[in-house]
Amino acid sequence: MQRFYFVILVAIVALYGSARAFATHPEAYYPDAPSAHAPGHTADYATGYASVPHIGLLLPLQSASFGPAAETVKEGFVAAAGRESALPLAVRVYSTTDDPLDVLVTYHQALQAGAVLIVGPLTRNGVTAVASSHTIAVPTLALNSTDTSMPLPPNLFLFGMQMEAEASHIAGLALDSNDMLRKHAIIIKDAGGLSSRLQSAFASRWLNEFGNTAESVEYEDDQGFFSQLRRHTSGAENVVFLALDANKVRRVRAFLSPEVPVYATSQVFVSNADPLYFNELDGIRFMDMPWLLQPDHPAVMAYRGLHQGKDKDTERLFALGIDAFRLMSRLLYARSPDEVALDGVTGYIRYAPPAQFIREPVAARFDKGGVQILSVPAIR
Repeated sequence: MQRFYFVILVAIVALYGSARAFATHPEAYYPDAPSAHAPGHTADYATGYASVPHIGLLLPLQSASFGPAAETVKEGFVAAAGRESALPLAVRVYSTTDDPLDVLVTYHQALQAGAVLIVGPLTRNGVTAVASSHTIAVPTLALNSTDTSMPLPPNLFLFGMQMEAEASHIAGLALDSNDMLRKHAIIIKDAGGLSSRLQSAFASRWLNEFGNTAESVEYEDDQGFFSQLRRHTSGAENVVFLALDANKVRRVRAFLSPEVPVYATSQVFVSNADPLYFNELDGIRFMDMPWLLQPDHPAVMAYRGLHQGKDKDTERLFALGIDAFRLMSRLLYARSPDEVALDGVTGYIRYAPPAQFIREPVAARFDKGGVQILSVPAIR
């Protein structure tokens, strides 16, 4: 079924090959299109669009919580549109709130207006709403994962900065980096939902290796907890994974056994301007995208200087927008998603059936006040 829709898509692209892309023809770009549920607007707002084949970019630009992030993703998408090969179709931006119903209604408006490929939604509940509708009529590149474990409908593909995938990659890094004696993982987590998902993802990959074991330790903000960590983490059989944010990692690091290998997510890489912070995290291995770790990466060099984020998270979102465009442009011409791969600014991106575009990040380590690259994904 997916192959069928891709064949249809290629035929539409060929038919409308003279259509214009918003990057060079801004008359085809609608950055301020209001949501169907926005105050003062009715559900038939999309009738204001001419019904023509186009690419739809669906982002929660009207959300108080996610609007700034969505705007940054859009900026990266626009930057890529200006640097990459011209598209045969226009791009229309569909602005929503973070209400799942609003996202779903706007998604269908894009379909009715002629979208042949949609990029978005950006939020987990938005992706879940679209996935649950089972009406994915065109290839859709969602920029997050879903909140459920249900099978995904055909034509829905997941891509983004899901931390769970990163935790799984870090478990693979730990398996590749340690000798055969280190079979036991100590996962330090907190009560947050993200931390629990990181724990689960790391443990799932770690325990796939025969003979490996794992345990979870709940973070506590008191001296009794910290005073027990060195004794608890010592031993030639242990590795430690910190499913924690940067502030908690900073507090925990000094109390861990100095001999134990320590791993964390990209949450720990928050600044280039604080050597003291790097020294406090000395030896911790983590993974992040080439955009932040590989200034000499060809794609990074092509876009470097177009955006100066206030923090690392903003930089990551801009990079996500770049690769969302580049991945979309490859999907547009592919006969099947299996053909699509990209050496991107967010990592090496490859298709993993049935519906995931996996982003393989770069491995690094805090080392003597700096960051040392350990390995990069092999280009296939």
